[in-house]
Amino acid sequence: MGIRGRMQTSTTAGYIDAPPLVRDTLRRLGAFRSEVPVLSLYLDLDPAEFGTQQARRSAYTSLLDEARKRVAEHGADNAAKRSLRADLERVQAFLNDYRPARGRGLAIFAASAAGLFEAYTLARSPRTRIAIGESPYVPPLLEGIDARDWLIVLVDARHARFLHGNPDHVEEFAHDEDHVTGQHERQSTSDHQRWVEHEVDVHLQDAAARLDRELRTGRFDRVLVGGSAEIAPRFAERHMSNPAREKLAGCFGMEVPDAVPDDVRAAAAPHFDEDERRHERAVLDRLAERLGRGERAAAGLADVCAMLEQARVETLLYDDGFEPPDPVVLEKVVEDAVAQSAEILPLRHHGAELRRRGQIAALLRF
Repeated sequence: MGIRGRMQTSTTAGYIDAPPLVRDTLRRLGAFRSEVPVLSLYLDLDPAEFGTQQARRSAYTSLLDEARKRVAEHGADNAAKRSLRADLERVQAFLNDYRPARGRGLAIFAASAAGLFEAYTLARSPRTRIAIGESPYVPPLLEGIDARDWLIVLVDARHARFLHGNPDHVEEFAHDEDHVTGQHERQSTSDHQRWVEHEVDVHLQDAAARLDRELRTGRFDRVLVGGSAEIAPRFAERHMSNPAREKLAGCFGMEVPDAVPDDVRAAAAPHFDEDERRHERAVLDRLAERLGRGERAAAGLADVCAMLEQARVETLLYDDGFEPPDPVVLEKVVEDAVAQSAEILPLRHHGAELRRRGQIAALLRF
């Protein structure tokens, strides 16, 4: 029996206030096992097609109708059927109140008798689908998100704000404010100005120390710094440690005190996309190098499955359009990779380069 427990998503006025959907969340979903079936639903809500409430309602109705049909056909005992019917009621109640303020898709996972109901707004449109199994069906979720957890630091002469997330969602978890003496006073003497600058540097050094402490937790994959054109580069160049700079993906302009998380996410978006492209390129280059040397790499579904059986996979990568004849195969591959704490990288920008290698490959630990 795997992990059992209650995973919740709070809603306010029909809008999901979910935590960022990052790698730890995916591991938890991938490891979840239940004695009753898990209902997994994916819904395409591309605004180009479902931009109106009427169009979304029609999509909800079609999804629920198909889900009811699948539940009725599912070969399950009475307890499982009761749980699935309760899932459908919970999903319908959720959709009745759901008003997407952002995103292009929706994923819902439910197993009422096991205390599971979790929903996520997705930044990329998934293909609408329904799955019933012993665990959440996560491969389409991986294809719809950047699962890395980014640490975003906003700094000015007084404030240091710490946020985390990815292109789907950003949330704040700490806000430090220092009183910098005389910061807003008219400059009177050069000594006074030097003192003010010294206090600003002390404030930035404290923020850099906090950044290092957060990075030592091992939670965060990359770092972004936002702030004024003067302070953000000063913080990055003069105060960040070398280990922090190694994770730095860029700086962006931002008014620090009053910025809301969605504004931060929008300002950081070009850096998210650029770094995702760069990361895919780097992994593919490592794959080609290792395959050329015949060491610590595998390509093709059969070889990748063999390496997963030996718990050797460090990074699983596949073309995000990869659909094997039996979709259960990809689900099992992803679940095994999640269980081994492997990085899972659906290639969105360079997937065509994997097609001659069977659309799926792996970097190996040994």
